[in-house]
Amino acid sequence: MSVYKYEYLSVIESEDKMLSNLAHVLTKEGVENPERYGFMLAISEAFTNALLHGNRLDPTKKIWINLEIKSNSLKADIIDEGKGGIDQINKRKPSKLLDTNGRGVDLIEYYAAEYDISEYKNGGVKVSVTFDRDKETISK
Repeated sequence: MSVYKYEYLSVIESEDKMLSNLAHVLTKEGVENPERYGFMLAISEAFTNALLHGNRLDPTKKIWINLEIKSNSLKADIIDEGKGGIDQINKRKPSKLLDTNGRGVDLIEYYAAEYDISEYKNGGVKVSVTFDRDKETISK
């Protein structure tokens, strides 16, 4: 098992840095498509939500990503410092296929074998996603 931990400032430039770091880890760990695509997409959606909705692009707040790569699974926790995130998620309307916004949670739900969204008492949302490294399950 390999564990990686990253910390990012809540600025728009962090998204490219995060994607680059994630791609590097997945290449190093030999993770290929189709699981690579779904995993990167789910983490990207959770990160964007943390950046925009959770931390509201506040450069004094951070986003943490913890990765756990095993031979049979991929897991990531994406954690922000926002407040009221669970309320926002629970109030969201179902997205439509061609919507350009509001599909992040739906995409995570579609690609991940398991996902969980929780909120800390003092603020901050944690999105946990787990992917099975079984190509049959990933390619739905």
